[in-house]
Amino acid sequence: MDRMKTDYSNSRRPQWAETLLRLLLTPEHHESLLRASWAWGAILGAALVIRYLFDTLAPPTDYKMRATVLTYTIIAACLLASFSAVCRTRSMRAGVLTSLSAATVGALFSIVGTGLMLAVWHDPATLDAWRRSGGLEEAFIDVPLKLIALGVTIGALGAVLGKAVARGLATEVKTGT
Repeated sequence: MDRMKTDYSNSRRPQWAETLLRLLLTPEHHESLLRASWAWGAILGAALVIRYLFDTLAPPTDYKMRATVLTYTIIAACLLASFSAVCRTRSMRAGVLTSLSAATVGALFSIVGTGLMLAVWHDPATLDAWRRSGGLEEAFIDVPLKLIALGVTIGALGAVLGKAVARGLATEVKTGT
């Protein structure tokens, strides 16, 4: 019965991932970066899939409100992913890498979720609604690539803000205020 359980404590990341982490971060930050990336990536992917689900099941006449909400959700998630990583690790590289990784995970979740949705809802009316809302190319290519670009850009901003806050907190602790 114990043979069915996987011992994750002995599992290893791919060699390229280990090399990248070793180059960019100190060893104590590796696991926290990966956990944060998965959590924020799940939030980003869920936001995109939920948006696509609403567009599919209840197509609006005006996409502006949904696009605005999704945009602010993505900005907030990338900013907070990076900001929290920098506050925790004091490393701007960790912040940008966390946001980039989260955006990449979110993009992959979005692609898989979109594919699953289309496997369930693929009638002509649904496919027409998809075409009117930007098409399959937007869902499978454009949005995931833009999400990754936003992950780096907004992640850099979150890293700068996180570093400023971390530095300010460190100064307060040193001066005793």
